[in-house]
Amino acid sequence: MTDGDALTSGRTQDVIATPSQWTRLLLGLCVVLAVFQWSAVALGSDRGQAGLAVGAPVVATTLVVERVVFGQRLLPALRALGFGRPRTTGLVVTCGICLLLLVVLLVFVRVTGASAVFSSDALSLTPGLFAQAGIAEEVLFRGYLYGHLRHGRSFWRAAWLSMLPFVGVHLLLFFTMPWPIALAALLLSVVLSFPFAHLFELGGGTFWAPALLHAVIQGTVKVVVVAGDAASVFPFVWMTASATLPMLAFGVSRSQRLWPPR
Repeated sequence: MTDGDALTSGRTQDVIATPSQWTRLLLGLCVVLAVFQWSAVALGSDRGQAGLAVGAPVVATTLVVERVVFGQRLLPALRALGFGRPRTTGLVVTCGICLLLLVVLLVFVRVTGASAVFSSDALSLTPGLFAQAGIAEEVLFRGYLYGHLRHGRSFWRAAWLSMLPFVGVHLLLFFTMPWPIALAALLLSVVLSFPFAHLFELGGGTFWAPALLHAVIQGTVKVVVVAGDAASVFPFVWMTASATLPMLAFGVSRSQRLWPPR
């Protein structure tokens, strides 16, 4: 079986191909995104302050969409969304990339003479960041969106198709960030769609590996305070590292990807 071969995820559905099927898929996506956006704004969780309270309804709504819109039974729906025991390969690769990102931070501090310390609320923010930026986003974009599109398609075709809504959501950043940073974050979302999908499959069709990396990429700039003359440059250095280092995941043989998940 080659990478270009179309595979199925075990979902009891046809390939997303007709206008009706696309409408159901995208309608479900919009419903969950609305819950995501409303809960994050209502609870003021821009740094994961209420990440657990945001992540729970997002995951629950995604599960309801699977049940109601696509007629999945509860346990198969949970498995299809990425709940399950992850394969070691995906976690090992992800942890390696996270360590390299940490090295980038340490080298930046060393070279520029900047200081970097954890914010006073870093410990309390970490669970929420993982729930909101990690689990909630990956359940929606990899478990739900990519998982449905991967059904009957090659990896690369499914990854390209799922990248478009993922990037579209990040257009909202232009309303909350200075446009140069928002543009860099938008480009980062384009690039990361592919290694995230790859890690989803390396992890056996579970969200844990991409969720961990996603949370580290988003969370570091929210819990680490960089000070000094070069502090304004750090977000761009971090985004550049976050766009390039995850590509190392593709160094793992394609045969290590497990799809459909079992």
